[in-house]
Parts: sequence; C-alpha cells; structure tokens
Amino acid sequence: MDRRSPVFTDEAECQDCYKCLRACPVKAISVAGGHAQVRAESCIACGRCVTACPPKAKQVRDDMEAVRGLIRGGAPVAVSLAPSWVAEFPDLRPGQMVAALRALGFAMVSETALGARAVSAAVAQLRNVSPERLWLSTACPSATDFVRKHRPHLLPALTPLASPALTHARMLQAAHPGCRVVLVSPCVAKKREADEHPGLLAAAITFADLRRWWSEAGIAAQEMPDDGAFVLGPAGEGALYPVEGGMLTGVRRHGRGDDPGLAACSGISDLDLALAGLSPEDGAMFVETLACVGGCVNGPGMTPGGQVLRRRAQVLARPRQGDGSPVPQVATDLAWPDLHDRADQVDERALAAALERTGKRGREDELNCSGCGYETCRDFARAQLAGRAEPSQCVTWMRRLAQRKANALLAAMPAGAVLVDRELRIVECNQHFARLTGVEDRCVPGAQIGDVVPFARLFRHVLDGNGDVLERDLRLGGRVLHGSVFAVDAGQVAGAVLADVTEPAMSRAQVASRAKEAIEKHLATVQRIAYLLGENAAETEGLLTQIVDAYEPEGGDGAR
Repeated sequence: MDRRSPVFTDEAECQDCYKCLRACPVKAISVAGGHAQVRAESCIACGRCVTACPPKAKQVRDDMEAVRGLIRGGAPVAVSLAPSWVAEFPDLRPGQMVAALRALGFAMVSETALGARAVSAAVAQLRNVSPERLWLSTACPSATDFVRKHRPHLLPALTPLASPALTHARMLQAAHPGCRVVLVSPCVAKKREADEHPGLLAAAITFADLRRWWSEAGIAAQEMPDDGAFVLGPAGEGALYPVEGGMLTGVRRHGRGDDPGLAACSGISDLDLALAGLSPEDGAMFVETLACVGGCVNGPGMTPGGQVLRRRAQVLARPRQGDGSPVPQVATDLAWPDLHDRADQVDERALAAALERTGKRGREDELNCSGCGYETCRDFARAQLAGRAEPSQCVTWMRRLAQRKANALLAAMPAGAVLVDRELRIVECNQHFARLTGVEDRCVPGAQIGDVVPFARLFRHVLDGNGDVLERDLRLGGRVLHGSVFAVDAGQVAGAVLADVTEPAMSRAQVASRAKEAIEKHLATVQRIAYLLGENAAETEGLLTQIVDAYEPEGGDGAR
C-alpha cells in the first residue's frame, strides 16, 4: 500500500507556480528548491490543492490495490457507501449500485447514512446536557482536523463523537463479526481517517476511484440488474448529510425541532471567519462544520464540474425510507487529541530580519499582495523562518531585484547599450550609449530612438520579426560604431550593444585582448605540439607576447 499522506506531490511534475499554496486554506505547503511539498502535519486533506494544480503534480494516494488485497484476503469486505452517491451516480438505482459493487468482489453494501442517524441522535443528547456551550461537529474529517491542527483553543468544543463513517463501521462489525469495512465517498480526508482508525475503516476510496475500477473491470454499472439491497436497513434522514444543513435536520428530529442554536457553515475560510472570537465556553450553539463549500456534494472525489446546486437537489429529492424509525444502538464516542504544530512561534526580531530579506524594512513596504501564496507579508516571513518558504516566492522583491541587477549590468558594460519598445521609444540605456550619441540630454526613457541615432530602421527591422542585425558597422556623425541590434522580447522590445571603433585606443585594446585570449586558450596545445616536435614552446609564447606588446596601449592599462 502507498503509505504516503493522502495528498502528496509528484515532484517531477511540480512546475514552480505556487498555485497549490494559494489554494490551500491552511498553507500546509512547503516550498524548497522551487518545488511545493505537502506538509502532512498541517494538511487537512481537503483536496483543494489537488483540484487547483494545473500539471496535476498534487495527487491523491491510490488505495485501490490495498482494497483489492482485502478482497483477496478471504474475510468478508463490506462497503460503507456515502450518501452523496446519489449525486455522483444519478443514473443508477440503489439495486444497481449494490450489484455493481458486489461484482467487484465486495460481500455486502450498506449506507454510511445509518451511522449519520446515530451521530445526529448523540448530538441532540449533547445539546440537552450542555445547551450553554459551543459544540462543533466531527462528521467532516477535514473540518475536524482544521480545529485540531490550526485552532487548538477550540479543541474542547469538538463533539466527543465518532464520524458517521466510523460509527457505521462499528455497526457493520457488530452485525457481521470479522468483516473489513471500506468507505466509498467523495472525500480525500477519509483516507487519513482510515489511517488513524484501521480497526474500523480498513481503507477508503473515492467515487473517482470507483469509476476507474469499474472501467478496468469492464463493469457497466448502469446495465446491472436492479436486484441488490443495502444491508442494515434504510438510511432515513441521515441521507441528507452530504449537503450543508443536512446534518441539522437529523439533530432537530432527535432533539428540539425549534432549537435556535443550530447553525451550519461550509468552506474552511468561511468556517474560520465564523468561529473567530468564539471559545468552547460560549456560543450556546451547535455548528455543523463542512470543509467543502456546499457540503460533500462538492467534495474532491466527485466528478469535476461543480453543479453544486443540482447535486444538492438530487440529494434532497431522493425518496427516503426509515425517517422516524428507531436509531440503531451503537457506540458513538471518540476522543480527539490535539495535533497542533507550534513551530510557527517566532520572536519579533527574527520576524523583522525575515521581512528585511525581501526588502520589507517598514510597514509601508508590506504590500500583502498574496502573490507568494500567503495572505500577508508577515505570514510569508513566518513561513520562511519555519523553512517552508523561499524569498524567491515574493514577486515584488524578485522584480525589484531583477531591475537592480539589470541596471547594474547596464551601468557596468564598457559598451553602449539601449532597449527600445515597439513604438521605438527608449526603455532604458546606459551612460556609455548616451555619450556615444553626443546628445545625452535626449537619451531618456520615452524618447524616440530616431531622435537620437540615424539608424532607427534597424530597430524596426528587428521588432517586425525580420531577424537580428549582428556585427554591423554603423555611422554616427564622424564616427563608426560597431555592434548588433537584437530581439529581447519578440515583437515588443529590441536591444542594441554598440562600441566606437574609430578610437585608436579601443582598436588597439581589442587586438591586445584577443592576443591575450589566444595565449590563454592555446598555450597548452602549443606546448604539447612543441614537446612532440622537440622544440621549445617558450619561443612561441614569446612571439605571441611580442604581438601583445605591439598593440598594447601605452601604460599597459588601456589609457593613452
């Protein structure tokens, strides 16, 4: 079995775009060497990075072979089927779904919604016992892990109850001792729930996995006979759990029907906003928490394409049986330990130093543009201190750095350099170019290149896509310039590098430089040949040195 985290990165496909980091609601992504890796200790397995990643570098762990191994193992394997299946497979009747799953080798199929009914009844009891405090649902593993890992002060507010999937697994194992339970749902986080509770959930696969398995096995589910039946009875109001507010229907049914303290919130960002300022001791309410906007019908394991409202309608329109029937008796208790990672706690001096590394020396420099993937520059600095981010992620800083490097290179060049845009306006030039033209006051950004040099047509030639103009002699007044005009950004920006070859000192310096290069590059070869021929290589070196001396400007440093 693939023992990596439920969500992981295929590093070979990661293309340095940081889109996963921007999509992650808890910033559980580390960037190192330009690659974005999922940090399991912070990840809530919501799957948003998977759906956001353009090259599909973020992937969901494939547990299919593990499930096949369970089936081959001999013990009966039961499917716990999430109630959102009616939105993912609207063309299948219940009997066909059961038959198609049994065709894969599963011994029995039951609906997870049965566990949801037991959880609803337990929540209603909690509300009766402690109506004054805040309770947060634990049905959604991503939302639950959000509290456990990122809002630990709310940990006591989590209901001490198992999720519907774990509760349903207890039901199946009580009714069929020795059976192994596999959850089929639209949820990636259920894979981690199975990892944490292998004694209840042996494995979890998504609806996408199920479609692929049917395809590989050659099973056309819509052609299966409608003669299968779910074991353990009808789902009842638990079938509403996949939509926002669906859980509250069951809580009302088993508790106070007019309870004003019931609320629902979906989406991690909205949930975080809704919980701001609350503590377990206040609130006097129960909040149904869902990580996916709209509920499980918008889970990462559903077929892509949204249609949340349509899927919601399909769940609500499903005929329900079992409403009001006795709730199966099963243990629903479960403890939720703290998983909070406190590595982000840093002092202000370290934070200031990290900010300064990307040019943030004051509050006015903190743009909080989110281009790095973090909401604020300070969040980004904390991530750098924790080793999860790199300065190169700051777009503003990299742009400024590139501009400074470009300016420094232009200024240091011994030849004249100029950049011209599509409208033949000067974008940038160095002082050497301005001096070459003889009209330094005109060599400013925005000036027309034709007002500065008489060969503006060469820039137009390059910008129109007719190829670079290389190693040309160009006249400018009484002088001869040697250089090239070339494309920097095809059709948008052209550049030129020019040198005045009418100055004797420069011509002599160029010849001397080339002679020196000849000595350095070919001396080893000359020595080897001289050795083989029985001659002295020093004579050859002396000859080349004489050439250098003949052309070296007086003073030996290029000054006449």
